[in-house]
Amino acid sequence: MYRKIVTPTETQLILDLPLDFIGHEVEVIAFTTDEGNKESETRRKKTIEEAIAFYRKNAVDFSKVKKWTREDLYDRD
Repeated sequence: MYRKIVTPTETQLILDLPLDFIGHEVEVIAFTTDEGNKESETRRKKTIEEAIAFYRKNAVDFSKVKKWTREDLYDRD
């Protein structure tokens, strides 16, 4: 993988690739770093909100569970 962050001064950008990339299929993606951070931040916030909703929906209310002691484990017949 080859990654380089640049600040373009024109609408065209010449890309110098490593020699081992020659003859291989290469994917080029361009986006602003501000845009990438906002997208991942939104995705993370949505994921956190989904997790909280999941746990609230599937939470177990332990206050309704009968309390027991060690002696309750043994039959006293």
